[in-house]
Amino acid sequence: MSKLILCTTKTAETPFTFLNTKVEIYTYEELCFYIYNNTVLISRSVLSDKLFDWIRTELGMEELADKLVGLMNKTAYVQDILIEILNAGDYYTVDEIKEYTETWQKYRKLNKLQKAKLKADGYLAYRRYIKAATFYDDIIDEILNGNGEGYDPVFLGNLYHNRAVASANNMDLDDAKDFFMKAYELNDNPDSLKSYFYIVAITSDTASLKQEIRNMGLPDEYLEEIMSEIGESKDDVREMTIFAMLQRAAYNKMNKDMADYDKRMDIILSELKDDFREQAI
Repeated sequence: MSKLILCTTKTAETPFTFLNTKVEIYTYEELCFYIYNNTVLISRSVLSDKLFDWIRTELGMEELADKLVGLMNKTAYVQDILIEILNAGDYYTVDEIKEYTETWQKYRKLNKLQKAKLKADGYLAYRRYIKAATFYDDIIDEILNGNGEGYDPVFLGNLYHNRAVASANNMDLDDAKDFFMKAYELNDNPDSLKSYFYIVAITSDTASLKQEIRNMGLPDEYLEEIMSEIGESKDDVREMTIFAMLQRAAYNKMNKDMADYDKRMDIILSELKDDFREQAI
């Protein structure tokens, strides 16, 4: 869900930071937006005196802070506390909050591995690739060790696909290639297969890529199709994820535009260094 954040309440002098995603917020409206879209990433440990004191002192919402402290003392559900925050203002409508409540009632009915996947997907969306990879590995291990007996192979395939995306964004290209292929074998999703070939394109020459495509029983025109899709993508690489940049770099490499290929790879490596510094905290 996207929403224009119009802030009508007090702006904090010091932001509150959600440490697991590194997101900083300055207003009540930003807090509501974050809650509405990221409940799976908000643990009980976040709902602490630090947050309540910030709401009290930085936002000047003393009554809300007192209610939240009372709910915590009663050991209320995390989602119930978050709904109290959403209800304290008018950023979301009654119908939107009702929809939010219904969504998280459904969430509570999910099993442990389904919930874990949603959390991993959340970290992936925030480009916290190391955290996401760890979550995906744990879920996959549980399934392969028998705790996920009876699971839909598509579910496992989608786990492998997202795990591959995390690997690609960390430049673990051999792992990414293996995970994308495992994903395709399980979920039969054309996107997983295309992603596999993107990695082949960035790590091999054109002849090897064409042979890989033939080995999968696909026509030679398939190469032109996926390269055309990449070629039509946006050019501002700094707005892309690392994996999207890799796809674009593969396109440049296949078209022998090595100057742009080198430029994009330099950007990728620079961003990776920054990501690793941040995620190692």
